Amino acid sequence: MSDPQPPVWNPENRPVHPHGATPPTDLPQYAVRPPQHGTPPPPYGVQPPPYGAQPPPYGARPPHLPPAKSKTPWLVAGAIAVVVALVGGIVVFMTRGSDDATAGSPMPTAGYTDRVTSSETPSPTPTVPSYTPEPTPTPQPPVERRRTLRDIDKGLLVYDDVYVDPAPGWKKVHSSKYSVSLLAQGRGAAYVVVSPVAFRADRIATDAANVVVKIDHLVAVKKEPVEVVTSANSNIDSQAQIAFTGRIHTPAGASISMVARCVGMTGVESIHNVSIMVCVEGRKDDPEAAFRDMPRMLASVARSI
Repeated sequence: MSDPQPPVWNPENRPVHPHGATPPTDLPQYAVRPPQHGTPPPPYGVQPPPYGAQPPPYGARPPHLPPAKSKTPWLVAGAIAVVVALVGGIVVFMTRGSDDATAGSPMPTAGYTDRVTSSETPSPTPTVPSYTPEPTPTPQPPVERRRTLRDIDKGLLVYDDVYVDPAPGWKKVHSSKYSVSLLAQGRGAAYVVVSPVAFRADRIATDAANVVVKIDHLVAVKKEPVEVVTSANSNIDSQAQIAFTGRIHTPAGASISMVARCVGMTGVESIHNVSIMVCVEGRKDDPEAAFRDMPRMLASVARSI
C-alpha cells in the first residue's frame, strides 16, 4: 500500500476539484449579500404613520366629549335602586352579629338539621299579619223586564209591529218601509219612523229634528236644547224631546214660519228593542192646532211596542 500524497499546491488558494479541475468562477462569493425580499425598512428616525387621531399637543386640553346618555328609563333605574336597597338591607340584617356579643361567647354550632344553635335565647320572631283578600262578588246578570201593559196594535202599521193611531182629522199621505207621514189640513204634519236598532233617546230626538229640517228645507232654524222626559209607559226604556222653529218656502213663493217638536223613544230591550221618532210640525201662529193631538198619537205608538 502506497503512502498518501500531499495536497496539490494551489497558489491562488482556490478549492480544488476532486479530479484536479478548477471549479467555475461564477459561483457566488461570500462577500456578496443575498438579494433582499420586499421593501427595505425605513431609515432610523422615520416614524410609521400614526393610527387614529393625533394626541393633542402638550398643554392643550382634550376635546370635550358629551357624557353618554343612559338608555335605562328613570322608572327602571328607580326600581333597580329600590331592589338594591331592599336586598342590601336584607343582607346586612342577615349577616350582622349581635351588639351584645363578646369575645368569650361560645361559638354557634351547626347540627344535622342545618340550623344554627347557640347558648343565647333566640329573640322572638315578629309575626307578620296575614292578609286575606275579600271575595270578589260575582256580577249578577241583569234582570229582564217583563211587559206590564198589554200590547195594543191599533191604527196604521209603521214597521216591526209598531202602530200609530191617527187622531181625527189626520190622514196618511205617504209611507215607506220604516215610516208613515200624516197630514191634518190647515193644522200641520206628523212623521213616525221606526228603526230596528235601539239608540239613546236624546240622539233619536236630535236626529229626527235634523231629518225634518232637511225634508222641509227649513231656513233660519233655531233649536232648543234636547230634554229627557218621563217615559210614556213601562214599555219605553228612555224618552227625550226637542223643539225648534224655522221658515218654509212654498212653491207659490210664500214664506211660512213653522214650529216643530220631535220625540225619541227607546223600547225596553227585553220587551221590544226598537227606536221610534215621532215629529209634529205646525204653523207658528197656531201651534196648538197641531200639538194638541200629539200626546194621543204618541201614546198609541208606545202601547204598540
